[in-house]
Amino acid sequence: MLTKQEGSLVVVGTGISVAGQMTLLTRSVIENADIVFIGISNKVGENVVKKVNPNTVELNDLYTQGKSRAVTYQQMTDRIVDAVIAGQKVCAAFYGHPGVFVNPSHAAIKQVRALGLRAEMLPGISAEDCLVADLGIDPAAFGCQSYEATQFLFRDYTLDPHMTQIIWQIGLAGEATLGMLNADHCKVGLILYQEVLMELYPATHEIILYEAATMPLYGPKIQRFPLCELANCKPTLISTLVVPSLGLPDYHTGRLTKLGLTQEQVINYRKT
Repeated sequence: MLTKQEGSLVVVGTGISVAGQMTLLTRSVIENADIVFIGISNKVGENVVKKVNPNTVELNDLYTQGKSRAVTYQQMTDRIVDAVIAGQKVCAAFYGHPGVFVNPSHAAIKQVRALGLRAEMLPGISAEDCLVADLGIDPAAFGCQSYEATQFLFRDYTLDPHMTQIIWQIGLAGEATLGMLNADHCKVGLILYQEVLMELYPATHEIILYEAATMPLYGPKIQRFPLCELANCKPTLISTLVVPSLGLPDYHTGRLTKLGLTQEQVINYRKT
């Protein structure tokens, strides 16, 4: 007597430039799934996945003009979870890293696990990974603060100008409706960011508007300009704002003393 197959879910990331950044493990999961749900932002990436597994269903059809993205994300989650409940071996493949700015991936895993079924996430190459490589910024060198543009404006966060600032979705700064908007919507948000940053950085401090390359034949978009021009820049919905560090802060002599060290010793150690 055959027993019904128990459904499962593996959420994977296809990378930013799907054709060259999909890992071997991700490809294997896609290939061996009963059904693959994809949320990928370009047709080239979609076609790569469909060639690996023809039983692929797009999730982007759930986006419609004027509909809240919160509703769309819930519908994506329901579509994925329903397939798992039906006993299918499901793969959900998302652009970039599946755990970064992908609400349905986390929601689906949580729901599937709550049902007592297997669910896991595999990492993918994210926009931040591309940013580090393209801009030559080591997030460990000065430390890094990374946050979504609108969330920062709405909350009372504290910036450390000695750390690199990575501000995601700057083209949606201040947007609260979760609707599908154009890049000109958040002009006021850019003005507010310029005001906030100029309290901590000089007006001439160089900042960077960045977009990772989504196609193998095209490079990243990198625009460098002084902070005082931020309010007039033209970000897209996928632009990231990078504010480089002002440099390392002074040494904390109290902590060094407790460690049995002096500032001079640390400086000399780092030179050798």
